[in-house]
Amino acid sequence: MAASSLSVIKLPIKDLGKFFLHVIFFPLIAIWMFWKVHMASKKEILEDLIRYRSKGDVLYKDLYDVSTSALRLMSEIEQRLKQLGTEEDRALIEKINQFAEKVMEATVHSNEYADSLLKDYGQALKKIGNS
Repeated sequence: MAASSLSVIKLPIKDLGKFFLHVIFFPLIAIWMFWKVHMASKKEILEDLIRYRSKGDVLYKDLYDVSTSALRLMSEIEQRLKQLGTEEDRALIEKINQFAEKVMEATVHSNEYADSLLKDYGQALKKIGNS
């Protein structure tokens, strides 16, 4: 009889161990895996944002350099054409002025884009940090 009562005592302890294993250990692993995936996705999102931001910055700088060079070149051409003063030169000066307006408008739009990109980038970082 002592042997059978001993096996009755071992059975609940064994079941209790399985119970704790299933109730505590497996949910902890699941939570850890979820956290790991969640943090990995945040890291990927941040890396994508960094790449996007760097490409936007390069585009903005290139557009700024091109527009600045175009305005300087047009200014020099306009000064030389004013010295000659023919009717054709005046028509060309008018075309240069129209092009200069387009260049300045593109520069304004690129500034707006850069500002918007900076704000959106900051908001995305805040949202990722808060989640």
